[in-house]
Amino acid sequence: MAEQPEAYPTLAGLRVIDAMHPGLISCSPSTPLRAVARMMALYRVHAILVTAHGEEELPPGRWGIVSDTDLLQAAERGGLDEQESASIAASPVLTIASSDDLARAAELMAEHRASHLVVVERRSGRPVGVLSTLDVARALADFPETHPMR
Repeated sequence: MAEQPEAYPTLAGLRVIDAMHPGLISCSPSTPLRAVARMMALYRVHAILVTAHGEEELPPGRWGIVSDTDLLQAAERGGLDEQESASIAASPVLTIASSDDLARAAELMAEHRASHLVVVERRSGRPVGVLSTLDVARALADFPETHPMR
């Protein structure tokens, strides 16, 4: 008799909090794009939240996000020292609650062709982390559900 394959997690069986990167790295709308690139390199992240300094409590419609892809496209046009983060930030930012199913997050990403979602607390709307397409892929490739994700 053939062995049954191990049960790997499905997106519907996981929550966003199981796969997200907790915490956020942010910059002000006036931050030069070269400084944004330095932040990405220093912290090894692919997206930076753009918001007024220390004001992550602002409603989601007031945030922006700069991805590494946005930064590369801006670099092709030149002027990384003259352009500010607000000039290329995607806004409004797509958000998802940390308690939502990872399947819903994947649907949002696919529907909007987005590589990152800002993860928020359901009640307060306060940002608590970022979920990337790589995080979703890592969740799919990980060990059975009994194995901790991190």
